Amino acid sequence: MSSKVSRTRQPLPPLAHALDRWAWGLGMVLVAISALLILLGDHSTVRVQSFSWQSSTVGAENTALVLTFNRPMDPDSISADGNLRLTPPLPGRISWAGRRLVYTLDGPAPYGESFTLSLTEARDRLAKPGSNNFEPFLGNFESRDRAFAYIGTEGDEQGRLVLVNLSQKGAQTLLTPANLTVLDFEPYPLGDRLLFSAIPTQDALTGVLDPTLYTVTTGLLPRPPQDPIAIQQAPAAPSNAAPGTITEVLSGGEYQLLAFDLAPNGRILVVQRVNKSDPNDFGAWVLSEDQDLHRLSTEPGGEFLIAPDSETLLMLQGQGTAIIPLNAATTGEAEQLDFLPEFGRVFDLSSDGTTAAMVDFNQNNPDRRFTESLVLVNNQGEETEVLNVDGGISDAQFDPTNQIVYALASRVLPGEDYQEQPFLAAVNLDSQTMVELLTLPPQTQATMAVAPDGLALLFTTIDLSSNAATGEPIWLLPLFTTTADRFAAKPTPTTPQPLPYQGLQPTWLP
Repeated sequence: MSSKVSRTRQPLPPLAHALDRWAWGLGMVLVAISALLILLGDHSTVRVQSFSWQSSTVGAENTALVLTFNRPMDPDSISADGNLRLTPPLPGRISWAGRRLVYTLDGPAPYGESFTLSLTEARDRLAKPGSNNFEPFLGNFESRDRAFAYIGTEGDEQGRLVLVNLSQKGAQTLLTPANLTVLDFEPYPLGDRLLFSAIPTQDALTGVLDPTLYTVTTGLLPRPPQDPIAIQQAPAAPSNAAPGTITEVLSGGEYQLLAFDLAPNGRILVVQRVNKSDPNDFGAWVLSEDQDLHRLSTEPGGEFLIAPDSETLLMLQGQGTAIIPLNAATTGEAEQLDFLPEFGRVFDLSSDGTTAAMVDFNQNNPDRRFTESLVLVNNQGEETEVLNVDGGISDAQFDPTNQIVYALASRVLPGEDYQEQPFLAAVNLDSQTMVELLTLPPQTQATMAVAPDGLALLFTTIDLSSNAATGEPIWLLPLFTTTADRFAAKPTPTTPQPLPYQGLQPTWLP
C-alpha cells in the first residue's frame, strides 16, 4: 500500500521580494556606472608605480633599468620630445614588456657619479590626444665608487692590502695588519670584501710559504638594485662591518695553497692545493656557500679561471685548455665539456661568457714558431687571431661592452743584445683594427687592469734588469677623449697619469 505526500510551494514572504528588487536595482546601477566609465574614460592619475634603480648603487653588471606604470602606456608619448631624461646622459634604448618600460644602457654607467631620471609627460594607451593626467616622476640612483686596491711595497704599507677610493679624493685605507704579508687577492662582486691569501710576516722573512685564505671588508657598502638581469651575487657584508674586518676562510693544514679563483657571483671558490707530504697529491678543490670543501674530479692542471656563468672552469691541462663543469664536482663526475689543444693560456672571458682571449704559442706552425698570437675563441669553436708578436703576450682583457680587447705584449728590439719592449694595444673587435696606446721602456714587466666602467686602466711596471723588489708608481691611463669615441669603441692614445701610490697588482673594485 503506498501513499503520496503532496508538496505545495509556499509563497515567499514580502521581505524576500523586497531583497530581490533591491539586488536587481543595485545591479542595474553598477552596470550603468560601468558603461558611463567606459564612455567617458578613466580619469585616475597615471603614474610610475616603481623604478628598479631607485636609491640604489649600480655597477657594470646592471645593464638595464625598469619603470613600471599603473596603466598600459602610449610608448610614443614617452620617447618623443625627450620626455624621459637621464642626467648626466646615459645613452641607451627603450623596449616594452606590458606595463614595464625597460631602458638598456649602451655601456656601463661611469663610476663615481650620481644620476637622476625624470619623466615629465606621458599618456596611457587609451587617453585622448591632448589629455594630461600623468603625475611627473623624478628618480635617483648612483654608480659605485671608483676605487681600487693594491699590495703595498713601501714603509708601513709593505705587504699589506691598501684601498684607494678615487671618488673620495683618493682616500687610502690600510685593510690588513702588519703581521700578515699578502701574496694575492681578488675582490668580491660588490667590492665590499676582498679575498686574499697571506702568510705571517715573520714567515715571509724566513722563506716559509704556507698561505691561509681570508676575507677582509673594504668599508664600501653599495646598495645593489633588485635586478633580475644581473647575476645572483653573494650577500653583501654586514652594514656594520668596519673596514679591515678579517675572517679566515681556509687554512693550509696538510695541504699547501698554491692558487685560487673566486667566481664572478662570489659564491664559489676554486683552490689549487698540494699535499705537503705527498707531492703527487695535487689538484683543484671547490668551496661553495652550500657545500663543504671537496675535490674536483679531474686531472691536475696549471692556471685556471672560472667562467662568467660561475658554473664552468677553464684549466690548463697537458698541451691545452680543458673546460670543466663545476656543478658536477659534487657527484665526482666532472667530465670535460671541451678541450682546446692548441692554446696554452686563457687570459680573460667576455662578460657574456661566449668568447675567450687565449694565447697560441704557434708550436705547430714552423713559419711562426718563435712568435705568439692572441686568439679569440667563441663558444662555436671559431678562432680569430687579433694580434701576433715576435716577443710575448703577457695579458689580455675585454672591456665591459665586449667591443674591445686590450693586450699587453712585447716586440723584440733589433740589436745584438736580446731585448723586449712591452706595449699596450687595443683591438676593436668589429673592425679588427688595432691602436697602440702606450709603449713602455725595454726590459720591463707590466701589469694592467681595465676599469669596470671601461673608461680607464691601471698599470704598473717593474724594471727586470735591476732585480728590484718594488714597482714604480701606479699609473692611470684614460682610454677615451670624448663620449662619442667611447660609444664607438675607439680608444685613443693619451698621456698616462702617475698616481701617488706605490705597490703591486693594482686591481679595480667591481
